Amino acid sequence: MTSPTRERILDATLTLVREHGFGGTTVTTIEELAGLSPGSGSFYRHFRSKDEAVREVYERELQRAMRSRETFERGPVDEPLQALTRRLVQQLDYMEQIRPLITLLAREHGRFPDLEAKIGRSLLDEAIVEEADHLTRDLNSGLVSEDPSALLAVVISALTGYTLAGMFFGRSPGDVTGDRFAAMLARLIAADPARNPPDAPAP
Repeated sequence: MTSPTRERILDATLTLVREHGFGGTTVTTIEELAGLSPGSGSFYRHFRSKDEAVREVYERELQRAMRSRETFERGPVDEPLQALTRRLVQQLDYMEQIRPLITLLAREHGRFPDLEAKIGRSLLDEAIVEEADHLTRDLNSGLVSEDPSALLAVVISALTGYTLAGMFFGRSPGDVTGDRFAAMLARLIAADPARNPPDAPAP
């Protein structure tokens, strides 16, 4: 079990690296924000280096994200469109929950390529497989695309774009609420042209 002091150090590291970057964050400032005596070396009782602390932050935030996904609604449903809308609302809430990790990845892109690859596999590749399975199995009542993985890639990109717009501009695109966004996205998925191609023109 992680000690409270170690957790405070990780929280402080996450906050400072997000705000100032890896290079702009010092062990002394981490100690200060964590409630330790700045310059006392207390940090080194828990971590060998700033690099190690940041790596553990990545790992901790990834584990938090994966535990959050375990709370998603699962199982067959009677009203697929409504269930899909609820799932998309859950996805938007999830995007807010992992915002610290998203901003950390954006700020320090390329510094820890092994961790970035691991997070990409877990939060993108595995998530697409999981969501495609949910779409084809639990919502199997006409909402299934002939290429669910491609459809889910589009959906994840839409959810990410909506979330990032709120982060960058301080409000959602067009001030559209998350519930409205999710409902419209669900309707667009249900109207997937891959499943419902337009009628062929008359000869």
